[in-house]
Amino acid sequence: MGGLFLLLSSGACWAADPNVVAYDVSPAFEDQNLVALDVTATLHADASGTTAFLLPDQDKGVSDLWKFVKDIKVDGAQSVAEDGPAKRIVKSAAGAALTLHYRIVSAFDHDPTGREIDPNKPVLRPGWFWIYGEALFIHPDIAGASAQFHWNAPRGYPFASDLEHALGRPMKMHDLIQSVVVGGPDMRLFTRQIGDASLRVAMIGQYSFSDEDFVSLTSRIVEGERKFWGGHEGPFLVVLAASAGVSRGTNTSGDGRGDAFAIETTPNIATSDLEAMLGHEYFHTLNPARLGGMAQGAQEPSSYWFSEGFTDFYKRRLLLRMRLFSLADFVADWNKALAEYAGSPIRLAPNSEIVNGSWTGNDMHNLPYLRGSIMAARWDRELRRKSRGKRGLDDVMLAMRADAAKFGDKSPIAPDLFVKTAKRFGLDVHADVENVIEQGRPALLPDNAFGRCITIVTKRLPKFDHGFDFMGTLRNGGTVVGLEPGGPADRAGMKEGMRIEINEATGNDSQKPLTYTYLKADGSKGRIVFKPEGKEMTTLQQLVLAPNLSAEQRAQCTESVAGTSPVLDRTN
Repeated sequence: MGGLFLLLSSGACWAADPNVVAYDVSPAFEDQNLVALDVTATLHADASGTTAFLLPDQDKGVSDLWKFVKDIKVDGAQSVAEDGPAKRIVKSAAGAALTLHYRIVSAFDHDPTGREIDPNKPVLRPGWFWIYGEALFIHPDIAGASAQFHWNAPRGYPFASDLEHALGRPMKMHDLIQSVVVGGPDMRLFTRQIGDASLRVAMIGQYSFSDEDFVSLTSRIVEGERKFWGGHEGPFLVVLAASAGVSRGTNTSGDGRGDAFAIETTPNIATSDLEAMLGHEYFHTLNPARLGGMAQGAQEPSSYWFSEGFTDFYKRRLLLRMRLFSLADFVADWNKALAEYAGSPIRLAPNSEIVNGSWTGNDMHNLPYLRGSIMAARWDRELRRKSRGKRGLDDVMLAMRADAAKFGDKSPIAPDLFVKTAKRFGLDVHADVENVIEQGRPALLPDNAFGRCITIVTKRLPKFDHGFDFMGTLRNGGTVVGLEPGGPADRAGMKEGMRIEINEATGNDSQKPLTYTYLKADGSKGRIVFKPEGKEMTTLQQLVLAPNLSAEQRAQCTESVAGTSPVLDRTN
C-alpha cells in the first residue's frame, strides 16, 4: 500500500478582511493517483462566539452531499458539536481566529456510466475530478461573509474553475457556492479571446468529434451572443466531461454556473446535440442576473417563465441568426417544444403550482420554459406589428439591461422590469401575464407569429397519456405499475407487473408511437407499440415552413424570422 503524497505550502492563507473566509483547496494523492480534495478555510468566528457551519447538503434533487465530507476539524474552537448531519456548531472566543480542515471524497469508486450521470455529486478519479461548489464548500452561517479562493497543487497539475475569474479578490459566498471545479491529467484546457474577454473550454473524455470542433462551436456561440448584448461580457468557462462507455441513446446534463457552464454527457453525443444547450446556457450570463434578477428563496420559480422561457426563445432566434440553425432546424425545435406543451398533463397549471413543485418532475420543471418561450414569441410579434417593424423584443431586452444597471440593487426583478419596459415600448402585457402566466390559461401563438414563410397550424388532438404510471414504473425498476384499464398501454397488451425496458426522451407527443421491449415467459423478447393517445383533447400548434423557397427567399425569411429585418407578412 502506497504512502500519502503531501503537498507542502506556507500554511493557511489568511484574508486581511475579518469578514472574508479564505479557502485553500489542494488535491490529495495516493500512489500518485488523486483520492480526495483537502480544504482549509480560515475565518473569524461570529461576534457571539457561536458559529454555525453549513455542510454540503442538497442541490437540485440530490440530497445528503455531506456524506462525501470527511475528517472535519476546527483549530481555535473550544468545542464542535453536530446539529444534524449537515450542520456543525462551533463554540469559541468571540471573533476568534478559526481554521477549518476537511476532506472531500468521491461519490463513485469508478468512472460514472451514462446511467449514473449526476453532476451534483463529486467525482474524483485517478485522472480527473469534477465537483460543484455546493458539494465542495462548508461555509459559515454569518451574515455578510464573503470568500476568497486559492488552488494549491503541484506545478503543472491541470485545473480549471470559474473561481479563477475573481483573481484572488473577495467574492460573494453565493458565487463561491455556484461554481464548478475540475482538473486532473486527463483534462485538456483551451483558451480563446473573444472581444475583450476570454473563453476557456475544459474537456474530459473522448468524443466522436474533435476537441477543436467543440471549441470552435462554443466560441461561435459565445461570440454571437456577446454581439447581441453589445460585446462587453466577462470571462467564461465551459466544461465538458464524458461518462464511461456508450449507452443506448444519449444522456446529457447541463448546468449554468454564473460565469461558467458545465456539461456531463455520454461520449456518443454529437455537436449538433450540444448547440441548443450551449445557446441556452450562455444566454443566462445576462438573463436574469443583469436584467434585474429573480424572486428570492422559495419564490424563485415564479420567475422561471422569464429567466428560462425567454432564454429558450432567444436560443432559437440567435442560433438562427448565427446560421447554426437553418430555418428547418428552427421549425423543428419549435415544433418539439409546442408538442411537449400541448401534451403536458399540467399545461394549464397556474404559476403558483410551479413555485410549489418546480423540481418534482419533468413536466413541472419544463412548463415555464415552454410557456415563457411561446409568450416571448407572441409579444415579439405584437411589438413588431405595432411599430411596423421598427421595434421588437430585442429592443426591450437591451433596454432592460441598461435600466437594471442604472437601478442597481434597487432594480425590480426581471419579470417585473420586463412588464415596465415593454409598456415603455407601447406594449401592455399585464393582462397576458395575469391570464396566461399566473392563471395558466393556454399559451398560443398567433397565426402570423413568424411572418409569411412560416405558417402556424392549429388543431385538436388527443392529449398525451402513457396509460400507466411512467415515473412510478421507472422508480420500480421497469416493473409496470398504475396501468390504466382501457388506456392506450392496456389496449396494446401491457400488463400490470410486466417488466419493460424504458428508453424514451420527454416529448409529450401523442402522435409519436412509443415502443417498449419486455421479456416473454419463454425467455424471448416481445415488443409493445402504441400511440400514447389519452381520452382528453388538447390544442396542438405546429410551424410549417413554406415549400420551394428560392435561395433569395430563404435568406430573406431567415433574416425576418431571426429578428434582424422586418417581419415578412403576406401583405409585404
